[in-house]
Amino acid sequence: MMLALSVAITVPLLLLVLLVDNAHTRFLLLFFIWGSTAGFLASEINGELLSMAGITLQALKIQFAPLVEELLKAVPLVVLWFVAPKYLQRREIVFAAVFAGFGFSLVENFSYLIQQQQLSSVALTQYVITRSVSTTVMHGTTTGIIGATLYTLSGETLDAYGFKLLFALYGYCLAVLLHALFNIVVLFAVLGQRIAILSGLVSYIVLWLLFRIRH
Repeated sequence: MMLALSVAITVPLLLLVLLVDNAHTRFLLLFFIWGSTAGFLASEINGELLSMAGITLQALKIQFAPLVEELLKAVPLVVLWFVAPKYLQRREIVFAAVFAGFGFSLVENFSYLIQQQQLSSVALTQYVITRSVSTTVMHGTTTGIIGATLYTLSGETLDAYGFKLLFALYGYCLAVLLHALFNIVVLFAVLGQRIAILSGLVSYIVLWLLFRIRH
């Protein structure tokens, strides 16, 4: 099911990439496509961890999923760092990172939606809105943090001290920490969901303002 969903999202977007003339738009779409692919890969890896490693679902969400998911979402950023670092010197890389997070969230939201088919139409709609507002922004924010970290490190300031790799690791750890904290908050039933929605809305507004100020 997850593979079919990933393909259903990826193929139309790839066709769209071929039709788009604007290089900036193509760049963002490719990151979104990778995000949806990473969503499928994370689902497979998390499933294997549950079945083979014998860990609980709660442990997976708090301890393992953030590590796996943030690493997968950041793969194109890491590739660019080693293969084409000049792309990291453009502010658009932060947008691209956010797009990867949104693409990941799209697949993840559908996977959770499939598991909630017993809900009524109203309850299912509320569930979708809750995840769309909170989880989508969380994934975009955490991947955006990694993108912003690499963008900041793309300058020459830290070269002489050899700190780039260390700070890149800090950015990844911060993304994982925020992801894990979000998953912990969501566990607190109704209160956690309200906090998740509120934090998602506030985070999105802050990100929107930052992008508008910078541009």
